[in-house]
Amino acid sequence: MRETVGARVAIVLARVVVPVWLLTGALLKLADGSPRHLPVALIQWLGPLGIDLGFVLKFSIVVELTVVGAMWLLPRLARPVGIAMLASFLPVLIGDVAMGASSCGCFGAVQVPPVVTLVMDVGFLLGLWLLGRGVEKLATPPALSTRNVVATGLWGLASCALAFGLHAGGPLAPAAAAGPATAAAPLPPDGYYLPEYGGWIGQRWSELPIAGWIVGAPSDLDSGQHLLLFYRKDCEHCHALMEAFFVGELAVPTTAVAVPERAGFPTEGLQPFPCNSCSRAELPAGVDWFLKTPVLVRLDDGFVRCAAEVTADDPRCIYE
Repeated sequence: MRETVGARVAIVLARVVVPVWLLTGALLKLADGSPRHLPVALIQWLGPLGIDLGFVLKFSIVVELTVVGAMWLLPRLARPVGIAMLASFLPVLIGDVAMGASSCGCFGAVQVPPVVTLVMDVGFLLGLWLLGRGVEKLATPPALSTRNVVATGLWGLASCALAFGLHAGGPLAPAAAAGPATAAAPLPPDGYYLPEYGGWIGQRWSELPIAGWIVGAPSDLDSGQHLLLFYRKDCEHCHALMEAFFVGELAVPTTAVAVPERAGFPTEGLQPFPCNSCSRAELPAGVDWFLKTPVLVRLDDGFVRCAAEVTADDPRCIYE
């Protein structure tokens, strides 16, 4: 009886639970359409290599949808395909946990802690692997139905058409299109911007693409010392940094640059803005800005001397 129950659980996992789990993630990523919500580990690993994160998002959707189709249309392959797919998630989820990510990025804009998804995927993986051994209905046959193989191929083609029909970076939010702030330079064509702070060092700030996207920046950044503080209006770490170092008279002229989400600036959870002596500017909405705020940039006669993601406990760039 125990083996029968285990076999039934394995069959339900392979043919219902795991494909529905994968389908949910694929559809939520498809609806969101934004590479900003990819797993932090993938962004950190692939972004510096110059790989198009929009392509990564769409490709991941295609793979997940195609795997779902294979698990449903070729049920005898559901166990090995499911095991392979779940196993491929583990390095990314472990990377997310190690990096302290707040969300696994598996479900688009829906926030799910990576440790939760890791536990679920490991549970499903062990269930398919251990409980599915020796189950006749999950055994790989010597031959597959031609009709089902063709149907799976067509499912995969439809998945490609659906995923790659997305606009790069997701649809532009109406609020962003109608917003009053307009950048002087054309916005990133891929719909997102991934900074490489190390590449900024030694460069003239005005020649960097991000300088042309800031709305309201002061005109004297090419002379003397200056700090640029990129912050989000609902960012507690940004508020803590300001409270610690940017209250009252400032030793170095500072411009606080507000960073929006794709749809615009938040209206809830706003933090106080204590830097009364700061000049204020902003980046335009409609783009996924991959700046993990707060970010500080120190300029010396228009050249970048320091650029880094900082905290109140590690305020590099302030004293350099």
